[in-house]
Order: sequence, then structure tokens, then C-alpha cells
Amino acid sequence: MHEWSDLSRGRALALVTARDPRQFPVGMFQRDPVPPPQTGIGTFTWFADDAEAADFLATMVPVLLLDPESWPDFDALVAETRRIARTVPDDGNDRMSAIAALAEPWGGRADFVWWGQFPEIVDASSDFGRFITFHYSEYLGTEDDPQPINDVDAFVAFLRAYPY
Repeated sequence: MHEWSDLSRGRALALVTARDPRQFPVGMFQRDPVPPPQTGIGTFTWFADDAEAADFLATMVPVLLLDPESWPDFDALVAETRRIARTVPDDGNDRMSAIAALAEPWGGRADFVWWGQFPEIVDASSDFGRFITFHYSEYLGTEDDPQPINDVDAFVAFLRAYPY
């Protein structure tokens, strides 16, 4: 049972997006599916561990993004999402492989982008981390001379508003 388990979907989403990633270091990023250059509105969500992230992905994300009454395959989609999400904490499967596997059952209904650890964004140690830190440099006006993230408080505030 997680602190968001008994909340409405809106309150559950508000809770996991408002968390501080220094205390809840496992993150996900998803955005509205739009054609390239894929700049739909997105959001970071933060969790204590992969098991909590998998539970949120399997139980809350389908009802956040879809109306169960409008999708005849909703139950099958939830079951497949649950199966894929739970491979990460159960067998150590690569998080990004799970994100990629979600593309087939979800099709154009969602754009799952990232599942990883907060330090990989701060350190720019992954492709997604480099992408976000580049956007942070643009935001600061320092994209021509990117600097390491020194003010983590300001960076966390940036992530809460991203994409700006």
C-alpha cells in the first residue's frame, strides 16, 4: 500500500509529481503523444523505489490517461501494462526496456519516455539526463557553455515546471 493508493487519480498524480526527487529518487517521465518533434506536455513522477513506480504505472497511469468506458481493450491494456511494469522490480529488467515495451500495447495513446534514477539526470549520465540538462542550460541561457548542476534546489524547481 502506497500513500497514493486510496487517493483520487488527480490527487495521486499531484502527490507523485510534487515529491522531491532527492527523497524519492526513482522517476518516470511521460508526455502527451504528439507527432514529431514530440513536444507534448509532459510530467515527471517520483517514487521511493522501482516497485512503487511499477505499481503506479500499472494501477494509476491507465486511469489517468484513458477513460475505461471509451476503450474496449482497456482491461487487456491494464493487464499488459502491469505485466511489463512488474518486470523491472521482479527480475532486474532494464527500466528503459520496459518503457520501450510499453509502446506496442499503448500505441499512440501515451508517450512513455523515461524510467530511471534522479542522479542520472543531475549527472547527465544517460541520454535522457543529457537531454534534460541541455534544456536546463537553455532555460538558464547557458547552453553555449553548459555547467554542472550546482543548485539542485533550482534544478528540482525546473523539473516541476518542465516542459517550460
